[in-house]
Amino acid sequence: MRRRSLGVALTVAALAFGLSAPQTTNSASAQSLEQQRDQVRAERARVAAQIDTSKASLNEIDDALQLIEENLRTQEAALSRIEGEVAQAESDIKSAEAAIVRLDKEIGILRDEMRRRAVAAYVSPASDDVLSVLQTNDFTTAATRKFYIELRSQGDADVSDRLEGATDDIGHQRELAKEAREIAEAKRVEQAERTAAVDAARADQQRLSDAMQETIDSQIARSLDLAATDRELSAKIAEQQAALAARLAAEKAAREEAARRRAQSSGGRGAPLPPLSGGGGSSSGNGGVAVCSVPNISGGVNCQIKDRVTNMINAARADGVNLTGSGYRDASRQIQLRQSHCGSSYYAIYQMSASSCRPPTAKPGSSQHEIGLAIDFSNCGRGSASFAWLKANAASHGFYNLPSESWHWSTSGR
Repeated sequence: MRRRSLGVALTVAALAFGLSAPQTTNSASAQSLEQQRDQVRAERARVAAQIDTSKASLNEIDDALQLIEENLRTQEAALSRIEGEVAQAESDIKSAEAAIVRLDKEIGILRDEMRRRAVAAYVSPASDDVLSVLQTNDFTTAATRKFYIELRSQGDADVSDRLEGATDDIGHQRELAKEAREIAEAKRVEQAERTAAVDAARADQQRLSDAMQETIDSQIARSLDLAATDRELSAKIAEQQAALAARLAAEKAAREEAARRRAQSSGGRGAPLPPLSGGGGSSSGNGGVAVCSVPNISGGVNCQIKDRVTNMINAARADGVNLTGSGYRDASRQIQLRQSHCGSSYYAIYQMSASSCRPPTAKPGSSQHEIGLAIDFSNCGRGSASFAWLKANAASHGFYNLPSESWHWSTSGR
């Protein structure tokens, strides 16, 4: 089925929900307004997860990511709340049951005392009777002993009142226990529903992440195919994928941080961290780029250009030139370089032009390094042997120089 644009799909989803929403007062009372909002939000996120990332604009992808993230936060908050309510209900059950056990013992003692007083109040002095009773092993706790001592010092009317009060109290505690069990049962049902909603929200997030990964991989391959015939279009595609990779890196970092917090809050027994996908490379960058190691290039390069880079380095070595440098770097490293080369303000990091930095440094989300398609060669000034060799031979290996930076070579010349 052909995917619709995010805006059209969300509008259709909202209208469909509105038409199917309860129309009568009685129906509306069965479902809270908050639950309705949650359902709408979940449906919008479900639609957003199906966006065609190969055709959507970056703004549309940003909107989809935001919708999915908001829905996930909402569902997780609701689950956390219901988990607290389940825990409270279970605590109430334990408290009521403990009170029932205590009161049952007290009632037994009170009834025994009432019988004893009715039959044998005259047998012995109170002080001797208390001492002899406390020397027995009939009492298992200090609290029961204390209760008995206090009881024996009271009059018949007081004992009768206490028996009546304890009987009322145990009835009340049984009602509380029954009510708490009913609440706990209902809350566990809701907890299961909320858990399923959170799982669905995380699945939506993973679905969009996988789609972004697939688009990055396929579009990078397209950029490489076009490099020899249409470098302008090749560069444009590569830049778009660098921006998409930066978004994917941010989304994955946020997801892993959330998983880490869940693990901490549950005593280290949280759900496994999301797997990192790399498309078969030796490692995977945060932006989902499959990164492979190559000789002399720290950080490695995109696995799709591993062979051409290795061949280029070996060809240079055959001519007596040892090419070294750095290749892939993730978005966080690009931000660090912008801070060092451009300044620490938001404007300096994200908005200042690359040429205004010293040395020139691409904005985060726009560097070919972030998708592993660029290399900064060491000792590559315009008068160097490395630059001379690259100028004469790099194009035959699919690499082109960015004119403003003698050291920077990429598959698109950007």
